[in-house]
Amino acid sequence: MNSGRPFFEKILAAAVENPGSVIFPEGDDARVVEAARLLLEWKAVKKITLLTASPSMDSTSSGGRLPNDARLNFLSTSDAELIETTKKAYQLFMARKAKPVESSDLDRISTSALFQAGSMLLDNRADCVVAGCVATTGEVIRAALGTVGLAPGIKIVSGSFILNRRDGDKSETYVFADCGVVIEPTVEQLSDIAVGSCETLAKITGEVPVVAFLSFSTKGSASHPRATKMREAAELFKKRMPHIDSDGEMQFDAAVVPAIGKRKAPNNRVSGRANCFIFPDLDSGNIAYKITERLAGFRAYGPILQGLSRPFSDLSRGACAEDIAVSALINILRSRIK
Repeated sequence: MNSGRPFFEKILAAAVENPGSVIFPEGDDARVVEAARLLLEWKAVKKITLLTASPSMDSTSSGGRLPNDARLNFLSTSDAELIETTKKAYQLFMARKAKPVESSDLDRISTSALFQAGSMLLDNRADCVVAGCVATTGEVIRAALGTVGLAPGIKIVSGSFILNRRDGDKSETYVFADCGVVIEPTVEQLSDIAVGSCETLAKITGEVPVVAFLSFSTKGSASHPRATKMREAAELFKKRMPHIDSDGEMQFDAAVVPAIGKRKAPNNRVSGRANCFIFPDLDSGNIAYKITERLAGFRAYGPILQGLSRPFSDLSRGACAEDIAVSALINILRSRIK
């Protein structure tokens, strides 16, 4: 738990102080256009690139929804230079994997707005890409992997959510993962998910991660392969990130309530202090964040794709304009805060 301003106010203030640039591959969608308008109004960006199927799209053709602003850049997906840049980026990716490139695949990929956005991000023409209000999560991840690729030492993409609730003069902020990508993570994948989640929490909120690998068991209170998996994942993570307080397997109440944690896992630095929760599977993670959002009064921010070398993030296809704009703020911060 941390005192201070609500989460949105904090990230908006940080973005205004150090504005960045974002690419929206789905620039023809009305929600994205409105999100761009909000970001300009908030003074939170220095550049917005909208990829559009129209060769002549500009602020005057957006139905009056966008101002004539030097921070806005419209780029057609049929732009010859952009297509060529995307081809080269994908050929480089396939060469690293020592795989041949079919000409038909290359033509399809080079005209894909998602891959085009990824090639621009790879070329440092923006700080982040935000997509997924039209495309599926699978399509977004394939484009991200085929351009910017995985971060060093990471073998899997995962998806987290930031959960925040204001209570009087205090603001609670947590990270839940994986809530959107990996259905049945292995021990090694759970460790990767935790690495990405710690980075998400630290970069975006400035808080020090305290990680709990969740289970129906706390430190051997039950014997089952599922509990063993979480304990092994916690042990592997400790070896990788010994400077971060972490433990598992733990029940949720032991991880967040000090009195319960003291009884169930005494002399444990995580008990009652956790702010970063690693769930055993996608079922539990997805269900838990939605219950927390709908019944406990928390606001859920995400999904945030973790494990990529650059911020290339996903959206819910039900996202509204404000959701899209806030996702852009989050991913700009992920790129700019070291």
